[in-house]
Amino acid sequence: MAEENEAGNESSPSMTCIKPEWDDSGQVCWPGIQNQKKSENAKAVLLQPPVKAIPVIFLPGVMGTNLMSTSEGNKNDIWRGDSLGGVFLKWARKDGIERRELLNPDSTKVDNRGDINQTIYSPLSDDGKLFTTRRERGWGEVLFFSYGKFLSVLQGALMDDWQQNLVNYGKSVPEKNGVLSQLVGKTLSEGKYSEITGESVLTQEELNHFQNFLFPVHVYGYNWLQDNKTSAEGLVTFIDRTISLYKNQRGHGTPFPAGQEKVIIVTHSMGGLVARYASQVCGAKDKILGIVHGVIPDLGSPAAYRRMKVGAKQEGMAGAVLGNTAKELMPVLARAPAPLQLLPSAKYLSGAPWLTVEGVGEDGSDVKLPQTRDPFGEIYLNKTLWYRLYESDIIDKDEAVSQSNWIEYNDLIDKNVQPFIEGLDNLYHPNTYAFYGHKIDSDGTLTWRKTSITYPKNRHESDRKLPNNYREIPLPFNRSQMYVVTSSKTPGDGTVPVESLSAICRNSEIKSVLATGVDHQDAYKVSSLKDIQTRPALRFTLRAIVKIAQEIPPP
Repeated sequence: MAEENEAGNESSPSMTCIKPEWDDSGQVCWPGIQNQKKSENAKAVLLQPPVKAIPVIFLPGVMGTNLMSTSEGNKNDIWRGDSLGGVFLKWARKDGIERRELLNPDSTKVDNRGDINQTIYSPLSDDGKLFTTRRERGWGEVLFFSYGKFLSVLQGALMDDWQQNLVNYGKSVPEKNGVLSQLVGKTLSEGKYSEITGESVLTQEELNHFQNFLFPVHVYGYNWLQDNKTSAEGLVTFIDRTISLYKNQRGHGTPFPAGQEKVIIVTHSMGGLVARYASQVCGAKDKILGIVHGVIPDLGSPAAYRRMKVGAKQEGMAGAVLGNTAKELMPVLARAPAPLQLLPSAKYLSGAPWLTVEGVGEDGSDVKLPQTRDPFGEIYLNKTLWYRLYESDIIDKDEAVSQSNWIEYNDLIDKNVQPFIEGLDNLYHPNTYAFYGHKIDSDGTLTWRKTSITYPKNRHESDRKLPNNYREIPLPFNRSQMYVVTSSKTPGDGTVPVESLSAICRNSEIKSVLATGVDHQDAYKVSSLKDIQTRPALRFTLRAIVKIAQEIPPP
C-alpha cells in the first residue's frame, strides 16, 4: 500500500502521502514526488495501488442492448434505452408490421452510442486513465435506464476498499471504511422463506486478497434478436480481445501466467444463457475464472409462451414497449431466435405439463401439455390447434405468405431454437454463483380457461371489447366460446418462476445459490454504494466476485 522515500536525518520528519496517478496507457506514476523539497527533513510515502487487472464482463438480458440499423449510411437507432419514457413513446403505437420490419435480426446490430452514467463512486476515477473510458469498455451498448446506475455502482464497489485505504493512509478512520469491508462476516439471510445453498460468509482474509487486484468493468452488448449461439461465439472473441487489452496494451498486466489469463462474468437474465453457451459449448471455460448469474431463465419460462400468444399488455408500460397484443409481438418473436430460446425446455418441471387447455379433449376433458415431454412437437411446432404457439396468419392473411411464414418459423425452431436449448442441458461453469427471485407471482404454469362468455358468430368484432388475453374459439350453430389465459402465480421474479432454477439448485458444481425477493427487470437495481447494504442480490454478487478472485494465487 505504501513505499517510503526518506530525505534528511531528523528524528521526527514530516510525512507527505503522494497519491498515484495514471498516464494514458494506464501506467501508474507519482508526479507529486517532484514537488518535495529536498532541503526539508521530510518523508514521502508513495501510496501503492493494485496494478494487476482481472476484467469483469457484464452481459445484459433480453432487450437490454441498444440496437441500430445495419443499412449502409443509416445511422438511425432502432432500439435505444436512454430513458424508459423515450422507448415507450417510440414503440407504444407501432403495429406488428412496423415492429417486424424494424426488429429484424438480419438488419440490426449493436449500437454503442447510448447514454452512460458518469457518476464516479470512488475517490479515484475509473473513466479514462486508470482504465480506458467507460464508452470504450462498452457501457454505451446497454439500456441506460436499466443498467446505467448499476454499472457505475458496481465499478465503484469493486474499487472502493483499496481506494479508501489508500486515500486515508495514516489517518484515523474506521477499519471497515470500504463498502466491501461492510460485508465481512455478514450472512444474507432474509427470514424463514429465504434459502441459501452453500453459503460461505466473506472473511477479512478473502477481502485482503481481493484488494491485490484491479477489476475493470466491461460490457458485452449483443443482438438480443439473433441466435444466442451467435452471441456466445461473439462473447468468446470479446473475452480474447479484453484479455489482450490488459495483457499487451494497458500498463497493468494480469495476475495470471502467460497463456492462462481469465475474466469474471456477471449476467442478467438471458445473458446467462449466452455466457453458459460460450463457456461450456464454445470452449471459453478455461478463459473464465467464474460466473455470477442473476435471474437466469435456466430451463425457460411459460411467460415466453404467454407473451407470444396474447402480448404483454398486462405488464404495464414495459409491456406496451414489448407489444401489447399478439399481433404486435408474435410477428417479431417468430423470426427472432433468442427470445424463442427462452421457451420452457423439455426438462422444465421435469417434463410435467405446464400448459392446460380446458374442455378441448375428445370427451370434453382438459388437455395438459406437454403430454410426452416434447414441448417442441406438441406446442411450438403444432400447426393446427388454436393454442399452438405460432399463428403464421396473424397479420398475413394471404395463404401463400402465411405458408412461407410457417416454413421460415419451422426452420428456425428446428435449426436454431431447439439445438440451443438442448445444447445447454445441465452445463455450467464449475465456478458458478447464482441468485434468483422467489417471492413475486410468476407464470409457473398457464391455463386456458373457459369463460361464461359466448357470442353469435356474426357479431361485429368491435362490439366484443375483449381484453387481449382472451381468445375466441368457434362453436357449432354460429356461436363462439371465449377462453382466457391465466397464470398459476407461483413464486418467482415476475418473469422466471422458481421451477426454472431447479437444475441449478440441484447441481453439485454450483458454489452458491441465493433465493431473494428481486423483480426480474430490476434484479440489479441500486442507487448508490450505501444502497448496496439493502440489496441482497447486489451483496451476493459482490461477495461472489470476491470469492471467485480467491482462485488466483497471491501476487
